[in-house]
Amino acid sequence: MIPEFYPHRPRHVQLEETHISTVFLAGDLVYKIKKSVDFGFLDYSTLRKRAWWCRREVELNRRLAGDLYLGTARIYRRGRHFSLEPPGKVVEHAVVMRRLPRDRLFSSLMAEGRATLAQARRIAARVAEFHRSAAEAPPRDRVLGVLKRNIDENFRQTEPYIGKTVRRSDYQAVYDYSRRFLADHVFLLKKRIGDGRIRDCHGDLRAEHICLVNGIVIYDCIEFSARLRRGDVAAEVAFLYMDLLFHRHPHLARAFAGEYIRRTGDWEIRLLLSFYACYRAVVREKVESFRLSDPHVLPARKKEAKRRAARYFHLARDLADRDAMPRLFAVGGLPGTGKSVLASAWARRLGAACLDSDVIRKELVRSEGAGGGGGWLSGIYTREWTERTYGEMIGRAEALLREGKSVVLDATFSRRHFRRLAAAAARRSGARYVTVECTCSTAVVRKRIAGRSGRGTSVSDADWRVYLEMKKTYVPPRRATVRVNTSNDQEESLAKIAAAAYPF
Repeated sequence: MIPEFYPHRPRHVQLEETHISTVFLAGDLVYKIKKSVDFGFLDYSTLRKRAWWCRREVELNRRLAGDLYLGTARIYRRGRHFSLEPPGKVVEHAVVMRRLPRDRLFSSLMAEGRATLAQARRIAARVAEFHRSAAEAPPRDRVLGVLKRNIDENFRQTEPYIGKTVRRSDYQAVYDYSRRFLADHVFLLKKRIGDGRIRDCHGDLRAEHICLVNGIVIYDCIEFSARLRRGDVAAEVAFLYMDLLFHRHPHLARAFAGEYIRRTGDWEIRLLLSFYACYRAVVREKVESFRLSDPHVLPARKKEAKRRAARYFHLARDLADRDAMPRLFAVGGLPGTGKSVLASAWARRLGAACLDSDVIRKELVRSEGAGGGGGWLSGIYTREWTERTYGEMIGRAEALLREGKSVVLDATFSRRHFRRLAAAAARRSGARYVTVECTCSTAVVRKRIAGRSGRGTSVSDADWRVYLEMKKTYVPPRRATVRVNTSNDQEESLAKIAAAAYPF
């Protein structure tokens, strides 16, 4: 740390350590040397590898940090003396950067109470812009197996710290939640791949890597592992979201995530945010825990790292518990308003079970050998059959909810009584309850009913006359309902449901 070592002769040199780097703050420049370590996901074990990763770090970070990264430098040794200039044997490589003002880091602004919602939204705009221009990940990284591998690696590398930074019960709960989420959301995760959401991202988007100077500078991306840097943009958004929660700034987290979704229209992030934030919290716990095994870290620093690691995993458990809570959606509306199409689409996107009252009614009829058909309030559509149908549907839903499975109910819900039954089942099961009312113009309803009767593919027996009769007695839900016009784009309707069911 001798100032004379540096060609620009700084007055002071300060040393900082991370689990993978030794950083020298030399006046207005920074020299970062990679440690000779191999964590499996990261390999700096040879001089040649460290040289390569130094060059790669500069190249990748220039995407978001402009001219902050000046290049790389060789460190030479002549006898017992070291120099940044030849001659001599090259013994190490360093990344050379301009030094950022620490008081303008977003983490510093938060710590000092100077961070604002406007700043969080500006950061969201910058990240959204970056994601639009970032290259799509190559085919080998656009498979679910990569995500599963990353998550499994996380838990495997966390195991040695059970009882030290992680409670076994928390470890098991978060592990079980993560595996179940992957299993239940295969359709959504694969859809994200097909939609081009897997990008070559930053990979380590945290408040301490964001500086509000000359616009917004985001630096220190992951260079050492393409598979950890490339991923769903939702995972990147979730990293900073998690970091803001960790630093006890939920209002900034909400502002950041909300603005990103507003700018990109990527409402599906709401369905993935807690899952990826949980995953990122485990990553940070693991990184902090690694410090406990680093002989170069002082005991006082290890104690701080242990405390941070424990807090990260507590956050992971909280996120997992919140997201694992099942949800019951009562999707209703008059015949022809598009509730079945919307309910099916929502259930598929969510990885939830979908129970259709028309299907259940006819199953009950067949099981008892009763005659089929009937007009309005007759045959299998009497009040008695309708009560039995809703009772059976809600009973099945409650059983699924108790197993932790979310459920979408597809029924008219023409009376408040039926909605109350569904709400009571949700309460008993510890589930979140959301009512959705589908609407559209009478002209659209008539056209839809005529179309489905002509094709003969609908389970529903409701024709135009039934629609008119039901409309007379239909009792709409109260205000605490998601109302969607199914004449509009379906994604708009699904986004409204997601906003109600998955608030930040």
